Parts: sequence; structure tokens; C-alpha cells
Amino acid sequence: MQGINAKITPVIIKYWPCFLILLAFIGFISKSLYNYPVGLMAVIGLFKIAASPTKIFNDQILKIFTIVFLVIWIPMLISYPDAVNKEHAVHTIIPYLRFYFAGVFIIEEIAKDADRLKFILVSVFYIVFFWTIDATIQFVFGQNLLGFPYEGGHITGMFYPRNTISHVCAILSGLCFLYIYLQLDKNKWLLISLIPLFFILLLSGRRAAWVMLALSLSGFLVYAYFYTARRKLFLKVTTIMAIIITLLLSVTILFHPPTNDRFKVTLGLFSSDYETINKATAIRLPIWEVAYSIFKANPVNGIGPRGFRHAYRDYAELGDYFVSVDDIPTQPHILFLEILAETGIVGFSGYLLLIYFVVSIVIQSNNRRALFPFLIPVLVAIFPFNAHMAFYGSIWSSMIWLLLSLYFTCAKLIRDNKALAYDN
Repeated sequence: MQGINAKITPVIIKYWPCFLILLAFIGFISKSLYNYPVGLMAVIGLFKIAASPTKIFNDQILKIFTIVFLVIWIPMLISYPDAVNKEHAVHTIIPYLRFYFAGVFIIEEIAKDADRLKFILVSVFYIVFFWTIDATIQFVFGQNLLGFPYEGGHITGMFYPRNTISHVCAILSGLCFLYIYLQLDKNKWLLISLIPLFFILLLSGRRAAWVMLALSLSGFLVYAYFYTARRKLFLKVTTIMAIIITLLLSVTILFHPPTNDRFKVTLGLFSSDYETINKATAIRLPIWEVAYSIFKANPVNGIGPRGFRHAYRDYAELGDYFVSVDDIPTQPHILFLEILAETGIVGFSGYLLLIYFVVSIVIQSNNRRALFPFLIPVLVAIFPFNAHMAFYGSIWSSMIWLLLSLYFTCAKLIRDNKALAYDN
């Protein structure tokens, strides 16, 4: 027992910040568990800044991270005076500060040792792999390893009863691709892990997840092609995997009725008929029309973060479907319209500045090969046409700032000339 403790203790001491970050990612299986590790990291980050406030100005990476946070948070603050529901707005604006302090903690702690970033990368891969295997078991046997049932044609896996597994796995897929890419020479069998990932994402029927997966995969394939030393082998392996995954997707679409129906409906996006397009977008056209109307009426600073649900009825047209069924949407279900409606041009300008700053870091970096893979999930998470979770909502904000923090951590490691696992 003493020998086991002697081995475990150094691991805990070295990787304890990683465990908090991983607990946050694991916490996405529930509606709110991720808030606890994020909150704890925020408290520690706040103490770090209080103990040494000048570090924000002296460290270039922390300085840019602070600016990036402020270009999103200040427009939220500016929107408050005209918020349609001030209580909901203030309950979004003030707690939003936790993402900044948690980010400071992550950047400070993980950038102390490149092994910590590698540990997170490896762990995220195996977490996602476990989730997708568990969800596959749920589909095949009717319940997952914890006994959660497969109900109503919805894959949930560990995320039961919520079917957000597809969104979380899709956004984390970029980190999984990176890990597989780094291990390809040692273990080509890791490519098989992509099969349950693609299978579950397709089976989920969540088209927003399909888009995120396509963006993540496309971005990573471009990166891998340009930086691999053996392009012919890379193209060969990629082609084989593409054939296998295409066959898997084709069989799923053909023989799984819910996926087949969803695929056929999605093809309506290419129609010129309003009702067909509306059905293909899950009846979101009227939601987008309301969001645009809100923006036109409040173009400068919007109606306050998370105010969409409170203003919807006032801007909906007569006979609006969601008003008639008394099921008011909580958000516009398209990221750029949410920002325009809730924080106006001020907020959208901040959003553009966010993109500018994060892209500038990789452009100016002397090691783009190491940094770019961590940019991909960030850009996918803030893709303007994302149509899933709310940009200002707790879940997606947490995911965005966790990914941003890891990106800035990698940038700091490079700036401090610390070796990275794939920088060789």
C-alpha cells in the first residue's frame, strides 16, 4: 500500500490542475456539474490575480487573453441598461466573470509543464472514446453501462436523459484527431476509435453536431496534410478511413429509419420552397426572423444577454408557430443572430475582435504547427452559423472558454520555449 501511495502522490501533485479541467469536461454529461470545477478554478484564478495583479500586464499571453475576454464581456455590460429582463441579464453578466478567472488558472497552471497539456489531450481522447463506446452499447443493447435506456430513438449514453452527447463529442473531436495523429506511427489501430465517434454523431440526428464534426475534420485534415512528413501515407490512410466511414454512414442512413428521415428532411435545405426549408431547419426560420427584427429595433446594444425568450412575443408575427403552441425559444439557434439581437453591433464587433485576436496569435506564432490544432476547436465552437446551444448560455460559454484557455496555454508554452509533445 505504501508503495502504491508513493507512486500515486507525485502524479496527483503534478497533474492536479489537469484533473479539475477534466472534471469540467466530464461534467458536461449533466446539466450543471461542470460548474463546480469551473467555479473552483475561478476562485483559485481570482486569488492568483489578487496576489500578483501585475502579471496580467507583464505576461503577453495573459494580456491578450484579458483583452479577448473583455471584448465579449464589456458589450454584455453595455447591453444591460436596455435589457428586456434585467434580472436574467445580471445573472448572466456577473457570473460570466468566472470564465476569465478560470482561464487565468488554466493558463498559469498548465503552462508550467508541457506534460500537463499532453495529459489533458490524452485524457480527453479516452473520455470521448469511452462515451461513444458506451453510447454504442446503449444503441445495440437498449441500455448503456449504467443502465440508461435508449428511448425515443435518441442516443444519450452517459448524458441521459439529455441528448447533448453529439454536441460535446463533436466539439472535442478536434482534440481526438490530434491525439490519433500524434500516435499514428506507433499505433495505427487508434483510427478504429473514429468509427464509434462518427456512428454516434450520425445516429444522434443532431445536424448542428454534424456541422461541427465536418468543420473539425476538414480543418484538421488540412492541417495534417500540410504538416505531415509523409503525405502519400497520410493520403492513403485518410482514403481508407474515408471509405470505411462513408460505408458506415451509408448503412446507418439506409437502415436506421430516424436517421434516414432526418437525412431526407435535411436535403430540404436545397429547396426553394419556404416551408420545405423551414422543416429542414427544424422550424427555425420564424425564430431567425424574430431575432433579426429584434436586432433592427435594437441595433446598438441589443436587448441584453439571454433576453431573447423575454422579447420573442413582442416581435413575433401574428400566427407565429411558437407563440401559438406556447413554446417560446430560449435563443435564436444561430450564433451570429443571437449576438446581434442580445448585444447588438457592439457585441458583434466584440465577437469579430475575438476572432481577430485568436487568429492573430497563431499567425504571429513561431510554431504554428504546434498551436494550430488547438485553434480548430475554438473556431468551430464560435462558428457564426452554429445552430445549437446559446453563445451566452452557461453550457456553451463554459465549453468555449475551456477551449480558449487551452489554446492560450499552448501559446504560452510556445512563447516560453517549452517542448510540446508533437513539436519534434
